[in-house]
Amino acid sequence: MKAILVKIKKVPFIEWMISEGDGLLKINTIVVIVLGITLLALLTFTGCTRRTLEDDIFETALIPVRIDWSASGVKIEEMHRASIWLFPIDGGKPIEYRLEGNLRERDIAVPVGIYSVLVFNETIDDDDWKTITFTGTDSYEKFAVMAIPEESKGFYFRSDNFPLVANPETIAAWNLDRFEVTPEMLNITRAENEISNDDDILALTVIKPTPMYERVIMKVFVKNLASSMQATGTIDGMVSGIYLSSGEIINEEAVHAFVLGDRIYDDNGNDGITTRTFNIFGRDGKNQNNVSIDFLLTDGTLFPLQKYEVSKLIYTDTEQVVVTHYISLGYSNTNGDHEIELPDSDMQAGVSVEDWEEVIIPIK
Repeated sequence: MKAILVKIKKVPFIEWMISEGDGLLKINTIVVIVLGITLLALLTFTGCTRRTLEDDIFETALIPVRIDWSASGVKIEEMHRASIWLFPIDGGKPIEYRLEGNLRERDIAVPVGIYSVLVFNETIDDDDWKTITFTGTDSYEKFAVMAIPEESKGFYFRSDNFPLVANPETIAAWNLDRFEVTPEMLNITRAENEISNDDDILALTVIKPTPMYERVIMKVFVKNLASSMQATGTIDGMVSGIYLSSGEIINEEAVHAFVLGDRIYDDNGNDGITTRTFNIFGRDGKNQNNVSIDFLLTDGTLFPLQKYEVSKLIYTDTEQVVVTHYISLGYSNTNGDHEIELPDSDMQAGVSVEDWEEVIIPIK
């Protein structure tokens, strides 16, 4: 078998061996080596650049979050979840993080940017709340919690002149106007076995939510209290909600209904004190506050409505964890307009009314 040697374009060392017998194309070993070296050189010197480590791996900083609920007025053992909201200062869509299980600490992955921060118990989901709702959740400044309107409760019906709302559940919040995540934080917070002392990185480790609600303690002394099966009431002139970032009240008037359920009787077994504690979002001090009380007597009749202007009788204690408003009616040290006396009855105070706690009986 005769071989023919052909040189193509005078390229050194590249030789083709063509077999006349079977027509097979064979490549000389030295050609393979030369082609390999040439390809490697092309890959090395053509425009290929190496990305930086943070571009290649880290797109977020790992920010530690630590929450102290001790001053919140919320029992952590009764909490289900907690929320952390980051609002980009440039107006982008807020980022929401949810804590479950461990409600005190977590590390969150945050993109580079400048944010405002809100932290509060539970979430904005309707399933987490029965008596409140959230508005303005796309804005840090307008993010608010509101009492849910009630169309009716017992004797009382909502109207334009009677804006009845539910007594809000306990909610606490914390805010930070400015929190910046820089590009340098990407590697710093992701480095293994490195503990950062940077105040900017640790800005969310000092979170201490405070109550966004207030408390009313209503205490009423009634002569012949044993003559009533139940006492219910309303208080007007309150506010309907609060902005979580500023703590500023939303001064839309609200009316709260309540049941005076807990009783303590005097030695005579007839006279006594009936009380109720319930939550509000606050009062601005400018609205007049009126308390109305309806007594359902043991004979099934309704005692004439008792109505009192109590704005000047409210004592507010701001030293407690939850701001508390005390309202006392019917005591001998108040003027005669606030004395409450029901008709005498043969029924003595042998039956506790605590089981009536959230029950209001409508009279037809």
